[in-house]
Amino acid sequence: MEKSKIKTIYVDENVISIVAYQVVLLTIFGLHFQQQWLLYCVVIDFLIRATGIFTSPLFFVAKKISEFLYLEKKLVFAGPKRFAASLGLLLSLLIAVYYDSQVGIFLGIFLIVLASVESVFRVCVGCYIYNYLVLPLLKKINRPKN
Repeated sequence: MEKSKIKTIYVDENVISIVAYQVVLLTIFGLHFQQQWLLYCVVIDFLIRATGIFTSPLFFVAKKISEFLYLEKKLVFAGPKRFAASLGLLLSLLIAVYYDSQVGIFLGIFLIVLASVESVFRVCVGCYIYNYLVLPLLKKINRPKN
């Protein structure tokens, strides 16, 4: 996707919060019941959301829940959210691979905490990383040379 298109795309923060809650549930169930396929479902969903190739299943369900509950839309930029989904993809892939070890459990708890913070308090840690580390770096790299 072109850089200019990402800047103009917005997503509903309520839907993102519901998606984060679904990630929490799937990760908890996947780790607790040792169901690796559930963890790979989270990986695939993060992959779809990070690439933006089409609407992810969790996003689709979250949007329907939001419409059912008549939640007022609160639009936010999609760029940082997409970056956060990329970080979630990496983290969830490591969890799915190491799901039956202490490393997988630790990473799973880390993902559960981050997704819970997003879902409950609407604080996107990946978005902060994007805004304070990645974006300034990109601006520095793309700055015209005099």
